[in-house]
Amino acid sequence: MAFTVVAVIYAVGDYVAVKTKGVISSVLVAIALLLVFGGTLRLLPENLMDLSGLSAMIPTFGMGLILVNVGSLMNLNDMRKEWKTVVISLAGIAGIILLDSTLGTAVFGRERALAAIPPTAGGAAVTMLMSEAANEAGRPDLASFVAAVTALQVLIGLPVASVCLRRAAKAFIAGGGHKREEKKVGKEISLRIVPELKGPLAVSSTMHFARLGVVAVAAQLCTNVTGISTGVTFLVFGIVAGALGIVEKGSLKTAGGEGILMLATYAYVASSFVSMKFSDFGELLVPVVGLLVIGAVGVMILSALVGKLLGWNPFLAIAVGVACLFGYPVTYAVAMEVAQGVTKGAGFTEAEEQRVVSYLLPKMLVAGVVSVSLTSVILGGIIAPMLF
Repeated sequence: MAFTVVAVIYAVGDYVAVKTKGVISSVLVAIALLLVFGGTLRLLPENLMDLSGLSAMIPTFGMGLILVNVGSLMNLNDMRKEWKTVVISLAGIAGIILLDSTLGTAVFGRERALAAIPPTAGGAAVTMLMSEAANEAGRPDLASFVAAVTALQVLIGLPVASVCLRRAAKAFIAGGGHKREEKKVGKEISLRIVPELKGPLAVSSTMHFARLGVVAVAAQLCTNVTGISTGVTFLVFGIVAGALGIVEKGSLKTAGGEGILMLATYAYVASSFVSMKFSDFGELLVPVVGLLVIGAVGVMILSALVGKLLGWNPFLAIAVGVACLFGYPVTYAVAMEVAQGVTKGAGFTEAEEQRVVSYLLPKMLVAGVVSVSLTSVILGGIIAPMLF
């Protein structure tokens, strides 16, 4: 029963997210439902997530499998082609760190300012990491705070990205970029040493789970020896394993475990909202929104400055920077929506339309990966021990 209730709550969240094209996040909808039926109406037990069996998955084995899988998805060739995107994305995150740790600390206090940095720059993976650290330290209040930052970040980032991408696309077209052939990139590199799985083994759930598990164990041993956060070692070992072919890209999905582990992640990070009242959540809104706005301003300033140094349109640089506030699939959706909006019905050929897409889409996708999947998790691995 408890599992079904949790699944239904997040299914409603997914439905709303799809219908609003990601403007309203599924996590935000789920939090609202948990607040109404949990702490306010008391129709849900406070230990709902424990009863569902989902929250136990993350601290036992889920986090290792998820982060190794995320690391394995990193495409080194994409990073090489879009190196300017990577630099600007990192600059944007530096802006979050700079303003949240100074102005944010002065206004909202050190704990909340530091706790807001990783989720502002990331998504579900780092929220899981920070929530686990907060819950283990007996700080469910900060776990709720981190989850609220994640739930609301898209409302800040998406409007900024949409406006800036539209300005950048119009400038690209005005400069005749849609009529110029794309430059060919150099030869792709491959570090793979393990042959790709073939036949039945390629779709064997146990084979993929085993390989993910072995890499996660190696990362855990590295943490035990060095003291480096597991959030960092899981991710780095996943990147190396993916590049070498030890773990296939998308192994968790191929194994059939991605859906249940994502549901477990959401259940884990939102567990504290079951017993929370709307009045309690209202007290979180001012620091959450305030720190998100401060972080977004930091992103915009440093992204634009670094973009200018690299010869980029400043609006494109800002859009790439704020991609950390929503990540994939919203990065894909907003880039495609803007590209179609500025080209449809304007007499563009199919090739010209594609050049506009190629100008916007790869940059937004890479920016989302660099910030949400990679840098934010490393930040979480550094900041969590400082807080807890």
